[in-house]
Amino acid sequence: MAARTKSAKDRPSYRCTECGWTTAKWLGRCPESQAWGTVEEFGGAPAVRTTAAGRVSSAALPIGQVDSRQATARPTGVDELDRVLGGGLVPGAVVLVAGEPGVGKSTLLLDVAAKAASDEHRTLYVTAEESASQVRLRADRIRAINDHLFLAAETDLSAVPGSVKQIRAHRNRLESGCGGV
Repeated sequence: MAARTKSAKDRPSYRCTECGWTTAKWLGRCPESQAWGTVEEFGGAPAVRTTAAGRVSSAALPIGQVDSRQATARPTGVDELDRVLGGGLVPGAVVLVAGEPGVGKSTLLLDVAAKAASDEHRTLYVTAEESASQVRLRADRIRAINDHLFLAAETDLSAVPGSVKQIRAHRNRLESGCGGV
């Protein structure tokens, strides 16, 4: 019987204990940290990940029976963006806006948020790369100041639902006549 060749997942890997650099074979000296005797074997076959079948939340339908009205695009108020998005934003959809630094992504989205807020919809604009003061200056410049537009400068995504709760509480206080935030 011929010897079986080990597959890639059966082979161990090696990692430098100084810097974390990894390789498929052992070396006496780490080429990244230049430290001697720090490359050690770790792992072997990776743990097998399985996912149990979940409960069906809604029955599969023939596509012709699916109600498409739920996915009707809502205009953003920026005609060119609406054209690119096929009519506007679709509820529940996620849109990634990408481009080189400085091309106007943040300015465009701040303008869209301000237009949404001008229709008396409370709108939350979350920034992770800029301070609230920087966004405020831009909002002044493009005339995007609106009482229904809220701003959160947050780098922790898990904190964003707290901002949403705060905006809802603000609305409830206004509706009951209790004043501002």
